[in-house]
Amino acid sequence: MIQDSITETLFVELTLFSILLLVFMLYNNVVLYKMSIKDKLSIILATAIVSSIFDGVWHFVDGNVNLRILNFICADVYAVGLFFGVSMFAMFSLERFGLALNSKKLHVLLFVVPSVLVLFLCLTTPWTELVYSIDESGDIQYMGLFDYFLVPLCFLYLFLSILLSVYYVVLYRKKQKEKVSYAQNLLIFALLCVGVESVQAYVLEIDENYLVTSLSWAIGFVFFTTSVNTERFVKSREKIVAVEADLELAANIQLGALPTDVHAFPRHPDVNIFASMTTAKEVGGDFYDFFEIDDTHICFVIADVSGKGVPAALFMMVVKTMIHDHASMKLSTAEIFNDVNRLLCENNPEEMFATAWIGILDTETRIMKCTNAGHNAVCFAKKDGNFEFLRQRHGVFLAGFDFTQYKEAEIQFESGDCLFLYTDGLTEAHNASAELYGEKRLLDKLNSIKPRGGEKFLKEIADDVKVFSEGTDPFDDLTMMVIKVD
Repeated sequence: MIQDSITETLFVELTLFSILLLVFMLYNNVVLYKMSIKDKLSIILATAIVSSIFDGVWHFVDGNVNLRILNFICADVYAVGLFFGVSMFAMFSLERFGLALNSKKLHVLLFVVPSVLVLFLCLTTPWTELVYSIDESGDIQYMGLFDYFLVPLCFLYLFLSILLSVYYVVLYRKKQKEKVSYAQNLLIFALLCVGVESVQAYVLEIDENYLVTSLSWAIGFVFFTTSVNTERFVKSREKIVAVEADLELAANIQLGALPTDVHAFPRHPDVNIFASMTTAKEVGGDFYDFFEIDDTHICFVIADVSGKGVPAALFMMVVKTMIHDHASMKLSTAEIFNDVNRLLCENNPEEMFATAWIGILDTETRIMKCTNAGHNAVCFAKKDGNFEFLRQRHGVFLAGFDFTQYKEAEIQFESGDCLFLYTDGLTEAHNASAELYGEKRLLDKLNSIKPRGGEKFLKEIADDVKVFSEGTDPFDDLTMMVIKVD
């Protein structure tokens, strides 16, 4: 009696330990390795947990005449769970070996039909007694369909996975390292499961009723899931590193496409320009541009493309190129935006858009013709005056409506005047309290900086925004440009 009591206690403890270990592995698979609960390995682990729970309960209800229904339920869940887990394991292995079934009919024939049949037979066995029955003493008696259909089918699925593993380990051990690595892990998993069962049955000579099947699963899956997910993690990390390298290259290309502002216009030393761009991601959708159209005209552009990241950067390059090409034709700023907007609307499947501002300065008359396409109002200051917003609405954003007709305005420059351009990443920067940097704070900062223009001018603004938004992630790209005429 004492020995039986110890055996019962040990059985319960090992079963609970095994179930908790399987739960822990499922938790790691979903939370630590970020695998979906719909991932096949997650489903296999969940099935093993459910089967182990009912297998443990089954141990205590088998042989109890008063718990006949619960006995059937435990037997059903265990049988269905075992078959479903094994078949899912076979599908997982086929995918890892690159042999996923593309034919739906073949998939249905090999996996769906047998699963439905097993489920039907198990659910109806309390009445048909085809899979198993319960004798007068309340013990489960396995019938022919269990011994000659369900069990052989499970072994067939397992044998398929093991056969493929041996095939790759023997014939492709030096060629297909990823598949061979999985094959080795699968074989070790099988050896661990069989080994634990054998130790219980033949070394410890534990009675069949006290074999903890879930223990072999738990120990096997500790190794198997750790190995599989480590390989997944390494492969995923390699992809991330490759993407990061590509993004870094894209960022360098993007920055290289922007003009340099040191001695930008040697023929016009009285026109001083400085610009900066800080992206929220590796690459962004903001851009600025300035270039000489001819001996007496200089073009300035600043724009903000919808969205962030690679899509915005690609669309940005398209917009930048179109504006540059059309400005080189000596068109008016309104005509430039009319043409660019029409072309963007013709082929824009992703429905992206851009706000933009363009100005063309006549260096002889110092009159700047400008057009605003839904962009932020620029700030202008006379030599001895304060910065003020130029509230000139000329049209909606580019790539919005192909019928938009933009209008042109003028800004008269005199010596000492200064024009400040920016994107909404400045005024819409926010702090930890969700307060926006805003236009008033921008004007106050612009009017507090002396002297105006140049790199130091923009740096002070950028530093002020950085201090204001400390503790928050960058919300948007931040681009600024300052033009001063001496």
